[in-house]
Amino acid sequence: MSQFISLSSGSSGNCYYLQVDDYGLIIDQGLSVRKFKQICSNYGLSIAKIKAILVTHDHTDHVKGVGALSRDFRIPVYTSQAVHDSIMRNHFVSKKVPLNLQHAIERGIEFELGPFKITSFAVPHDSADNNGYKIRWDDKCFVLLTDVGHFSDDMPDIIHQATHLVIESNYDEHMLVTGRYPLRLQKRISGPNGHISNAETAVFLANNLNRDLIKKVWLCHLSAENNVPRIAYETCAEKLIEAGYILNGENRNVSLEVLARQTPSLLTDL
Repeated sequence: MSQFISLSSGSSGNCYYLQVDDYGLIIDQGLSVRKFKQICSNYGLSIAKIKAILVTHDHTDHVKGVGALSRDFRIPVYTSQAVHDSIMRNHFVSKKVPLNLQHAIERGIEFELGPFKITSFAVPHDSADNNGYKIRWDDKCFVLLTDVGHFSDDMPDIIHQATHLVIESNYDEHMLVTGRYPLRLQKRISGPNGHISNAETAVFLANNLNRDLIKKVWLCHLSAENNVPRIAYETCAEKLIEAGYILNGENRNVSLEVLARQTPSLLTDL
């Protein structure tokens, strides 16, 4: 049995949980340990089953609680060496990952954790380093792609393999340019190492999903200031429907969901 839940998805904290049988895997831990424990208790998630933590990149909303969780429960942390090094320098991470629990991974080289076969890939973002993850088990291929400055040339093939996909849809272009953010911050967000817009994600998905494989898409990391769930969903849904996907009803061939910024999603069987 395999399950997925998003504990939080946005600039206030990011944390995702995958479990296959009794093996739990966390991707990012940008929550306080207290909040993490409370969510796990509310949703019946056993921290004792968490065997490893993957980290995408070093920004605080993705790593705030990673050191504390690792240290308190002796959970190993896997990410690139550049991310490990940057977490150690991050003053907002008060508890650091113990050195003996830090495991450096090599991009593009598959490694195994319990039932999972995991491959990292590069994601452009203004961080020390940023990793997307392709995670395989049984007949499933779960891909997580967040904090995306732009879609690189190798991403279409990766997305085409996905049965389940978590992908950033950070901002609505109109809301960004007409909002209260100064021009400097607008350029950072929309630049090649910032974040990806609803429209860009929608077109990318319509062009690159494998309709014979894909079952579920979650839109993640929505901006609090420059996006709303309804707009993110409608922008993506419109392009997918134009491409021939059926999103609702008994005959749907893909499920589309927007992950809340601070509220956990439903615990979903994969």
